[in-house]
Amino acid sequence: MTNPDHHDRAANSGSSPEAADGLGGLVRRVLTPGPSPEERLERLLEERRRELDEHAARFDASIADLERREELLRDSRASVERMLRLRTSDLEAREIELTDFLRDFTERETRLAEDEADLARRRGELGAVELRGAAVERRERELTAREERVAELASTLDGTETALSPEQPDAALSTQLAFVPGLDYRLVVIDRPGLFPSAAIELEGEEYLVARTGPSPLPGDRRRCAYLVRGVRAVSSSGSS
Repeated sequence: MTNPDHHDRAANSGSSPEAADGLGGLVRRVLTPGPSPEERLERLLEERRRELDEHAARFDASIADLERREELLRDSRASVERMLRLRTSDLEAREIELTDFLRDFTERETRLAEDEADLARRRGELGAVELRGAAVERRERELTAREERVAELASTLDGTETALSPEQPDAALSTQLAFVPGLDYRLVVIDRPGLFPSAAIELEGEEYLVARTGPSPLPGDRRRCAYLVRGVRAVSSSGSS
């Protein structure tokens, strides 16, 4: 059955491409059917699939970008943590050095205080030694003065007696006592005949000089006594010390 509208369009378009093709083109157009609904649905699904693929590609790119950023963030965090660990280690090392320095400073301060205390103690001991030396020297001077006074008193008491001269010693008179000077005067029993003033005598390792000879200072004692003073070597050694 022939469509009259189709014949009218063919008659009115004598210069169209279909007219140029002739009968072959008309047959092809009649025999070629239009797209079916399944084809249109398939084409539509294909377009949707391409759009979904494009969206999936963009989504994959976004995921890759996020993963790259996350990796950079992890690297940055690891760098920061490593830097913090290094700073913490350096801080701990500085703290240990400071602790060691404080301990060394405290030990040095303690040693310095001990040295100062020892120096003060030594100064005190030196002062005490100097004081003792001054006291000994003063006592030596007092002792020498006492010996001189004793010698003067002995000379005064012996004014009534006849002194033995160095040129004519009396061998018959035997000196039996010695009045020995020292920190405390003492009487020593001796038996030295012929002692005279200025004669040297050694007792107990010390050298003395006879200041005079006379009677015993003990009441009722008839023995002769030699009143001694320190010898020249004893006086020089005590003066040098």
